[in-house]
Amino acid sequence: MKVLLINPLTLEDSMVNITPNLGLGYLATSLRNNGFEVEIWDGVKKNMTKRGLEERLKKRDYDVAGFQVYTRSVKETQEGLEKVKALDSRIVTVVGGPHPSGDPEGSLTHLKTDYAFRGEAEIGLSQLLKKITGKVNEPFENINNLIWKSNGKIICNPLQPIENLDVVGIPAWDMINPNDYPYAPIGAFSKKMPLTSISTTRGCPYHCTFCANNTIMGRKVRARSTEIVLAEMDLLYNKYGVREFQIIDDNFTSKKALTLGVCEGIINRGWDIGLSFPNGVRLSTLDEEILHLLEKAGCYSLGLGIESGSPRTLKNMKKAQSVDEIKEKVNLIHNVTRIRTTGFFIIGYPTEEKEDILQTINLSKELPIDRAQFTICLPVPGSEMTEQMIKAGKLKDVDFSDISFQNIVHIPEKMTLKELRRYRMKAYMEFYLRFRIIFGLLSEIKSIEHMKFIFRRVMKLFS
Repeated sequence: MKVLLINPLTLEDSMVNITPNLGLGYLATSLRNNGFEVEIWDGVKKNMTKRGLEERLKKRDYDVAGFQVYTRSVKETQEGLEKVKALDSRIVTVVGGPHPSGDPEGSLTHLKTDYAFRGEAEIGLSQLLKKITGKVNEPFENINNLIWKSNGKIICNPLQPIENLDVVGIPAWDMINPNDYPYAPIGAFSKKMPLTSISTTRGCPYHCTFCANNTIMGRKVRARSTEIVLAEMDLLYNKYGVREFQIIDDNFTSKKALTLGVCEGIINRGWDIGLSFPNGVRLSTLDEEILHLLEKAGCYSLGLGIESGSPRTLKNMKKAQSVDEIKEKVNLIHNVTRIRTTGFFIIGYPTEEKEDILQTINLSKELPIDRAQFTICLPVPGSEMTEQMIKAGKLKDVDFSDISFQNIVHIPEKMTLKELRRYRMKAYMEFYLRFRIIFGLLSEIKSIEHMKFIFRRVMKLFS
């Protein structure tokens, strides 16, 4: 049985900061280990196009088509699934990823797929395919994290996180070679090339209402062993020439033994690499020891989940951090390292008023951070905030497939769309139009391409 794993998004969807697809890479490893032939079609690799996906699907040399689905890729997935079934209705279709995890029943219904998975699928997908091929006689009810139909009724099997992540192994890097992905200009998203992302933990113990991470991966933080993380980094450094690692999980620093072990392993190897955390780290987990080791291991950039400068909004978000705690930790980073920091802020949270947003803007300027990202609040499927909004009837006419960072689908009650956009512009203008910030950004420019990239991003902001 041959499985074709697909990410239908392509560079034509204006994506940036492209890194190898870890999710499909892990699935490929699991499928191979269970005796299945597997191929990955990742649309964001170099020279991939929507037309190319159509041509690949037409070959019909696969028995199973598995689509990775983000909320922003629902439409592309729907089109792909329809093409597959039109070509050969016998091909088994499966979807998984963040969107089905947050909206399991809706995904099975609206995408018209045979099966879906929520949460982790490395174990469940192989179980399903063995069931379909008759290799095992396991009932569907026992397949990990499966979403399926029985007599027209949708059944969501209980979430079963993988306790020992080492059994998953490492991604099939021969199928997601970092060198097959397009490079952003040096300095734009990275310090060195080639770069790749890696994952060290899954799960999140925190209760942030705007996030669906714990819906997808559970509330318990499960860490890979230091040994397997370093073994994967050895492979990437020596075989694929990787010189920058982006650690993409949010809770790397919440497991101090892992953090220290990985950093010491990098230092002992004598690598001259870049290390960054583009998705952010939990401020409360940082201390002087961790920060010093991170910097010594090559860390030059940290994303920080600050979210808001309003105590009221932080409380409503269940962020479990105060403004004073934010200031303390950000100042610690600034005082003991030269690591550059990016503050992540959310504006337009459902309960927010204008004063809350102004407090966020003011905090962003008060903190010694080097960059800021102001995101208008998005109702992500599976988050507590989104569930509350649905129950309150505030998302009746929202098509989740239309949700993106450019498409505002909800406006706080005491604001207008025009005001919300104006506040976001105000936030960017007041943060970036300061001598310290401008000088810092100019000092990072490494090439004409980098300068052009910055110009395009600025023009997109004003458009």
